[in-house]
Amino acid sequence: MAKKICILTQSHLCRNPRVVKEANALSAAGFDVHILTTFTYADLYEEDLKLIDAGKIKYKAVVNLIHNQSSSNYRLKERIKRRLAGELIARFGVETPYALGYDYRRNLKAAIRENADLYICHQEISTVIGCKLIRKGFKVAFDFEDWYSHDLLPEANRTRPLRLLEKTEKFALQKSVLTYTTSESLSKALSAFADSRPPKVLHNVFPLAERKLMDGQYKDREDQERPSMHWYSQTVGPGRGLEFLIEALHEVETPIDLHLRGNIFGAYDKVLQGSFPNSKGHRLFFHTLVPHFELLSRIAEHDIGLATEEYVPDSRNLTITNKILQYLLAGIAVLATDTDGQKEVGSLCPDAVILFENKNKQAFIEALSKFLNDKQTLKRAKEQALTTATVTFCWEKQAPMLVKWVSEVI
Repeated sequence: MAKKICILTQSHLCRNPRVVKEANALSAAGFDVHILTTFTYADLYEEDLKLIDAGKIKYKAVVNLIHNQSSSNYRLKERIKRRLAGELIARFGVETPYALGYDYRRNLKAAIRENADLYICHQEISTVIGCKLIRKGFKVAFDFEDWYSHDLLPEANRTRPLRLLEKTEKFALQKSVLTYTTSESLSKALSAFADSRPPKVLHNVFPLAERKLMDGQYKDREDQERPSMHWYSQTVGPGRGLEFLIEALHEVETPIDLHLRGNIFGAYDKVLQGSFPNSKGHRLFFHTLVPHFELLSRIAEHDIGLATEEYVPDSRNLTITNKILQYLLAGIAVLATDTDGQKEVGSLCPDAVILFENKNKQAFIEALSKFLNDKQTLKRAKEQALTTATVTFCWEKQAPMLVKWVSEVI
């Protein structure tokens, strides 16, 4: 009989590709995989089902907030409960896991009922639940996609139970049967933080096979002769380095197209357009998010991918996000801030990834000029990007490690 693995998470699969890859790899290896999560939007749920084999992987909503599937009273109650939990922290310093997600108690009870041979916990509330499961005698693994207690700026932590998160993270790192994370830098930091063995490293990469699905079309780019840069995130908004980027472009002489992809925060597109140096011949484009399997095609249209991560908080500095690795898989050059995590990538493909000091305008301009002023340098960068993705940074290289780790502990 196949061993049962229960993956605990908080978000839709289409917003959490690491869970998708993990579930598919473990299911393909013969494990009986169940995923427990929260359903929030019907359209995202439909997108989720395209990412897994629902005939083999059991995908279940512990908390269902989709309007036509849950009562309005339940949705309202859970949102109020979460809001109040955050206010208790901000006003009185009283911390509870209810501030981390919806219906903590229901999630805990559902996890216990699964009676799995191994639980794998993603994201914050699931990490708290995983520690409870360890105390009840279950085998539990933790995927530290982020360093949750060190993941946001101080103003955003006002309603977050940081003491609870730190206590939970240390327990998880010390007592679980398996931990893994996104980079060597983050692994070392987590180990020092908890005085524990270092988590193993599983990079945020995607399957090389996805390149076979690329459509070869130009939907973003109007002029293939003009240099083109691409940046993407869930949200196009302040605090993501875009203001600095546009300020630096005022001093770049070669006309270039800048493409930003994501949901616009408020009227932030108007803010960026108001300060954009159109007079220099540069052009600014905004694009909506696309389904995961189309994203690689849209990235590949461009010449340069921008990975402008910050030094703070710690989690941003230490991790390797999927953004920089997606650029390599698409076969485009990369301009990246020199965070500890991105230095790891740059050291393996120095022709493909040019690093620059964050918020250093002159360093950014010099780095960009290397690609703009020499077509051979740009050509070599693109070639090395794809070679490095093929040899190192693809899921086909990572998945066997995950299956091996899980097989050893289960």
